[in-house]
Amino acid sequence: MSMEQKITETLSRSVCGGWDRGFLESILEQLAKGRSLSIKQKQSIGKVLARNDVDAQGIHDNWKTEYVEKYKEDGVVLATYHSRQPYYKPMAADILAGRIPEYKKFLRMYNNKYSQKVLTAHKQIPRYEVNAHVQGRAGLNAFKDIEITDLDWTTQSSVVAKFKKHGGFIIEVRSEIYSHAKGSKRYKILPIGATIPVIIEERHLKLHRKTK
Repeated sequence: MSMEQKITETLSRSVCGGWDRGFLESILEQLAKGRSLSIKQKQSIGKVLARNDVDAQGIHDNWKTEYVEKYKEDGVVLATYHSRQPYYKPMAADILAGRIPEYKKFLRMYNNKYSQKVLTAHKQIPRYEVNAHVQGRAGLNAFKDIEITDLDWTTQSSVVAKFKKHGGFIIEVRSEIYSHAKGSKRYKILPIGATIPVIIEERHLKLHRKTK
C-alpha cells in the first residue's frame, strides 16, 4: 500500500481529528503536487498513522458513547473557551463541528485546571437575574471589559457612556464562558437610554444603587 493510500485510509477513520487530520491532509496535498517529504515529516507520518490505526478506531468507537452520554455538554462549553486559546484550539474546532474528540487529549483538556474553572463558572447559579438593574464596578474598563457589537466608534462610545452613567437591565444570562477567572459568567445588558446591548462578565458588575 502506498503512502497516499495509507493516509487516505487513515483519514477515513473518525478517530483521526484535530492536528493529526490537518497534518495528514497537508501531506496529501504536498504529495499531489509532487513535492518530496523531509525526514522529519516521514517520521511524523509514521507516528500519526500509528495513533489513528484500526485499534485506535475501536477505542474511539467505545469512547463515542461515553463522550455523548457523559461529556458532550461540558465539551461544548470547554471548546467555546479553548477555541480562543492556542493549545487545544484544533480539538475545540472538532468539538464545535460536532466531531468526537480523541479521548486521551480530551480528558487532558477536561481535567486541565483552567477548564475546571470554566466549568465551575458555567454551572454556577447566576448572581444576577434577568431584569435586574446593574451597573459597573469601580474598576470597570470600558475598552476591555465591555463587549459590544462592532459598530462605528461614535455609536459604541455613546452606548458605553450611557451604561457607565445609568447602568442597565439584564436581558439575558449567556451560556458561553470566555475566561477562567472567577466571576466570568456573562450577561447581555441593555444600557438605560440605549437600544444596543452590551455583554459584561459578572465580576465587573454590581446591583445599581439609587443615589439620593
